[in-house]
Amino acid sequence: MKQPIPFLLIAICAFAAGCSSDSAQKIRYDMEKLVFAAGKISERINVQPELATASDSAALKSAYLGILDFYFQHRTDPALAQDETARKEMGHMAVGAKAQLARIFAAAGQADSVIASYRSIGSAIPAGREDMAGATLALALTYRSLNQPDSVVAIYDRLLADYYPPVDSLNRVNSDLLAIPIDKIRIGQALGDSAKVKEFVRQALAYYDRLKTSYPNTPIARTCAAYSGRTYAMAEQWDQAVRELQQVTDSTGQIAIEAALLVANIYDGPKREPAQATRLYRQILTRATDSTMIGTTMLRLGASLCQQKQYEDGRQVLADLKKKFERYPQLVAKAQTLYAGAFEAQGRWDRALSEYQWLMENHPYTEEAFQTARHIPEYFTSIKDQKLADIWYGRAIDFYEGVIRNKQGQPEALGACSYLADTYRQAGRWKEAIESLDRLYALTPQSKTGAQALYNAAKVAYVGLKDSALAQSYFDRLRQAFGTTDSSQIHQQEKPNLNSESID
Repeated sequence: MKQPIPFLLIAICAFAAGCSSDSAQKIRYDMEKLVFAAGKISERINVQPELATASDSAALKSAYLGILDFYFQHRTDPALAQDETARKEMGHMAVGAKAQLARIFAAAGQADSVIASYRSIGSAIPAGREDMAGATLALALTYRSLNQPDSVVAIYDRLLADYYPPVDSLNRVNSDLLAIPIDKIRIGQALGDSAKVKEFVRQALAYYDRLKTSYPNTPIARTCAAYSGRTYAMAEQWDQAVRELQQVTDSTGQIAIEAALLVANIYDGPKREPAQATRLYRQILTRATDSTMIGTTMLRLGASLCQQKQYEDGRQVLADLKKKFERYPQLVAKAQTLYAGAFEAQGRWDRALSEYQWLMENHPYTEEAFQTARHIPEYFTSIKDQKLADIWYGRAIDFYEGVIRNKQGQPEALGACSYLADTYRQAGRWKEAIESLDRLYALTPQSKTGAQALYNAAKVAYVGLKDSALAQSYFDRLRQAFGTTDSSQIHQQEKPNLNSESID
């Protein structure tokens, strides 16, 4: 028996829709496989970045470009028009690929390509609210790195207006957006513009107060109280900062540990009430479960006790810290520096020197070890023991050369080279100081660090060698490479972070 024509049409349409859905899922799945392949390349590079080659980087870039090519080739496929979920998921993957490309361009110093990548998100590639917020914030931070504060502030203001309240689709607080008013204050401070700082402080407090009033007794209000406290602290209004931070409570009704640590730091520093600070630090240690918080608090407590000349108690806290976190050299290095410094503060130099040497031998690739290698000869110079000063200048030079040799192509080599140049300068060895600055420039030519190396070489040539012609040649190189002889006007690349190890 024949089916009525209308029923056949319905069946055919349903079958076609099902095929269309399957086709859309197949396209999405194929794109997902490309994303997975790119992720494997990225994972391989991140496991051992020091072994990554130019071909590895090229392969990663090619993989992300391939994802985007696939997206643009298929995004108008009729099947996707009938599968909104698949279409949105593909758009999200394309946004991720574009963001990864932007990071690759940033690493290569290709600022124009970074900006173009982030601007294409939301224009060439449709993006959801959260992806747009992330891309726009990344764009602002790119301009920040290029030292274009007006552009940064303009983008920040647009973000604060467009993404209010600053929550995601699951109603979770977006801390990156909430921190924008704080960063505006930092920009004003960096510019040395007191009027701007005052205005940005006013804007920040108004923004946080508005959110607290609109969303009382919510995570937004509690987070805003913390940021208000930070704002008052940046304005050096310490009493208001403490009052605001004390309103940040946890589920037990006690002041939240993070806020308590900020309050303790205020008492330890600008309010100059160290006894109150150490009381709070000890309370925090009875409550904290996060290892990062515990390590930070122990370090602060040990330092505070030593500053109060309670050296034995302070060193005991620092010794406990070193034992508890022995697997974290960056934290141990900080504690060891304070530990040795406490002996020096007591006038027990021989013991202090022994502890400083232990730091340099056991944690040579830390910023603290770099500083210590320079500090020891400075100490002997200060007590006018030139013979030992010269010996330790020589040892410092050997130390930095060893780091440069062992950490070629890594951030530690840059740091050691910079300290090496400064050590030669302090020792009055002007020619070697200039040679070290040349090496530093060669290691990082298209950066503010490189620009400063040329500027410092000119200064050493003029002041140390009294060679104005040589000094002028470095200024000429600086102008040719960067278009200016004012190294402070050159944008700063991301600084090598020698203390980035987290505590889990």
